[in-house]
Amino acid sequence: MDSLSPASYEPDRRLNAKVLRRLTQWRTALPLDATPDRAIVTFTFDDFPKSAARIGASIVERIGGKATFYACSGVMGRANATGDQYTNNDLAALQASGHEFGAHTHNHIDCWRTPPGEVLADIDQNLQKLEEMGVSTPIRQFAYPYGETQFALKQALIGKFRAARGILPGVNRKGSDLMQLRALELDREPTSTDRAIATIEAAARNPGWVILFTHDVADWPSPFGIKTRDLERIAQRVQDAGAAVLSMTEALDQLQRSTEQPTKQPAPSG
Repeated sequence: MDSLSPASYEPDRRLNAKVLRRLTQWRTALPLDATPDRAIVTFTFDDFPKSAARIGASIVERIGGKATFYACSGVMGRANATGDQYTNNDLAALQASGHEFGAHTHNHIDCWRTPPGEVLADIDQNLQKLEEMGVSTPIRQFAYPYGETQFALKQALIGKFRAARGILPGVNRKGSDLMQLRALELDREPTSTDRAIATIEAAARNPGWVILFTHDVADWPSPFGIKTRDLERIAQRVQDAGAAVLSMTEALDQLQRSTEQPTKQPAPSG
């Protein structure tokens, strides 16, 4: 099994490290400037396993949506705790179906422990590898491996990506940090499915942007993945709630359009 896996992560548990990591989330690098008029739900998959590319993508497509796949180029063609990882064929199939790719670093590094310059170099390697693998669509999104980051890195990513996704739970609305967007983890425990459904239904009543993330999708998933039937259940509730199912960039495009004021026509003369 490969070491580039969520299972290989051990956070720094010292008190000062925990405090610094948590303080980072409250330092906004780039605020979101709009709240959606209706609930938006974005399905995202990290690393990513073949099961996400095949089963996960299919489930999202059934409700008329596209997902965002954060590709860690270092795991391509390997296997780890979440199963067999994607190949060139998976990239080609997802690209043909209109799904979005985001960056996830090449070596799946801890962005909180690593100096920003090294992280940026690893991201560039990730982007280069994905281009070499045949990804022709622009990569505008990023997700922090293991979910942690530092304020200096958030600032450095402005202009490089339109948004960066973290793993801290919550719903995104006006003022949320585009460089550390909130997201809900989907794992094999029923409580994560119940939490996601409750959040989606609440967002239908009080509009917001709900981002979901997971790894593998299977009948018997890893601790970092979700059961197929649970993802299907979530997708059905998204559809029932009338939420828009959009990729990360599609969601940002829609939010941007909502802030644009119509051009005023000159009053007729005479």
